[in-house]
Amino acid sequence: MTFTLREMNSLDLPVVVSMEREIYKNDAWSVGQFKEELLSVPKNRKYLVAVSEENKVIGYAGVFAPNDGLDSEVLTLTVSEEFRRQGIGRSLLRELIAWALERQSPSIFLEVREGNDEASPLYLSEGFEPISHRNNYYSAGVRAVVMKKDLS
Repeated sequence: MTFTLREMNSLDLPVVVSMEREIYKNDAWSVGQFKEELLSVPKNRKYLVAVSEENKVIGYAGVFAPNDGLDSEVLTLTVSEEFRRQGIGRSLLRELIAWALERQSPSIFLEVREGNDEASPLYLSEGFEPISHRNNYYSAGVRAVVMKKDLS
């Protein structure tokens, strides 16, 4: 499958929010949250979309670093279910890591839902290591695994 990555913009939000609601149900970010996040681009955030040959948004991702030289955090990384396992998530993740390196972040962190057997192997293969857990992070009884990748 051929796809391209580009900066997310406000015109992408209807599709992104629709994907978010479909995949994450009650844990989905609102359109307001995405708009607020985009207001901080390019200062301390970067958001990307993956776009198919038909110009359809099929994935998105975002990363945050408060300032140059400080740790970065992956805020979101999502690929439409029908387009998974085609390298889209890996490409998005690598772009987020490259941005963190440009910002001279010593490390990059992320949280992944415990038991997410699709995403966890990707993060491990890209050098992230589990360092802790956050209880009730996604909802009551649903833990997050905090993962870290050293960049320095």
